[in-house]
Amino acid sequence: MRLAAQAKGGFYPTPPRVTDLIAELIQPPAGYARDDETLRVLDPCCGGGVALERLADALRKPHAADVETFGVELHSERAEEAKGRLDHVLGTDLFQTSIANGAFGLLYLNPPYDWDSGEDKRVEHAFLTHCTRYLAEDGLLVLVVPRHRLAVSARYLASHFARLEGWAFPDPEREAYDQVVVLGTRKADIFHEAHAEERIQQWVAGDVATLAPRRYPLYVAKATPAGDVLFARRSIDPVAAASEARDSGLWASTAVTDLLWPAKDQRTRPLMPLRRGHLAMLVAAGFLDNLQLEAEGSRILVKGRTSKEMVLAERTPTKETFRERLSTTVVALDLDSGQVTDIAA
Repeated sequence: MRLAAQAKGGFYPTPPRVTDLIAELIQPPAGYARDDETLRVLDPCCGGGVALERLADALRKPHAADVETFGVELHSERAEEAKGRLDHVLGTDLFQTSIANGAFGLLYLNPPYDWDSGEDKRVEHAFLTHCTRYLAEDGLLVLVVPRHRLAVSARYLASHFARLEGWAFPDPEREAYDQVVVLGTRKADIFHEAHAEERIQQWVAGDVATLAPRRYPLYVAKATPAGDVLFARRSIDPVAAASEARDSGLWASTAVTDLLWPAKDQRTRPLMPLRRGHLAMLVAAGFLDNLQLEAEGSRILVKGRTSKEMVLAERTPTKETFRERLSTTVVALDLDSGQVTDIAA
């Protein structure tokens, strides 16, 4: 199936065979049972997470650093799909996120192929310039774009990345959009290399090698310190906020939940028999309304009602003073005999 048939909303997924060939170019950082470093891989246009999951699985090897995957996807259905494949997923616009700068050792960037609807510039280049900040120094860029679109980004790539290499998609995957894969490492200092820009322009003209199986990788992905990093959306998602409230904070405290919602089988026996005043308070609080009680083998159904009535409190030759009084009635129905008992308090 051609990529054009799979594209939705500017999304062009990388074919699995091409993802495997890209993985052969990369060696994961050594781990040797170290838990203080990890390889964080970011895909800011992850789609359903298929390509990033496949790439990450190829980088998970014995004695290599742990791999942690991060994805951002605007399309809600694809974002939900990605959540089942990746470690961290944000279902939102990339430009409405807060992501830690310099925290990722590998940036897998297959951006939308389109023009910006509000500005006269390519979306691919906008994603490249925005996402570079997320890469650590010497972090590895994997850029997948149509070959002729490289011309727009040639100078930027030659200024921000070193060790640049490019390959064209193999056939038949190349037929759809004539895509190329560019790999390079982020420079510590920005400086322009004219020779590197000339090489990129040669790739644009068609003088570019074809991606093929390799025996030895050309690049080593960058490990970064392990631990949590900033990876959040700027706008509030009500569903996510409700889920977070359930999982953390006050409502996750058993000391609070046990008080508000005690176990159903928990029973408390009063120390002394309840008086009418006690019953009145229970009815007023709603605890004796439609409640079934059992005592000494008998079962009764209790229905309580509390109402207000005005009672004459004081009378003088010139005025009468009335006050409100709560009038409580408890009706008990014996479920075995059918006898009704009316208790007023």
